[in-house]
Amino acid sequence: MAKAYSEDLRIRVVNRVKENKESHQQIADNYGVGVATLRRWIKLHKDTGSLLHKVPTVTRPRKVNYKKAQKFIEKNPDKTLKEIGAAIGTKDALYVIRKLGITYKKTLLVRGAKGRFERGVSKNSKSNPKRKSRLS
Repeated sequence: MAKAYSEDLRIRVVNRVKENKESHQQIADNYGVGVATLRRWIKLHKDTGSLLHKVPTVTRPRKVNYKKAQKFIEKNPDKTLKEIGAAIGTKDALYVIRKLGITYKKTLLVRGAKGRFERGVSKNSKSNPKRKSRLS
């Protein structure tokens, strides 16, 4: 989150506007703030008489407990997205999985123990020493 401008800067800018010697655009350019920010400060000063920045409110608690979701997925890696969503209490289980950084790579029958592709050779076929395999 961006850091708020200092109260001192806000006071100097609003006082400069009160002097009415320059336009809002010129004042904003001189102090390096946006025109919309300048107008917001003027409105804040008129409404409240103060130029203190507002402290952001606390965000609402998350609907999904990510630690609980991660433990469930680790214990049940073969569950479908629908089943995971029902267990953790959301319909958007894919969003939660991506947020946790979990990837699903299913092992196929042609994959070896290390998860890499290995050449599937039937027992009856004989290898041809002259021919190079594209899989190896």
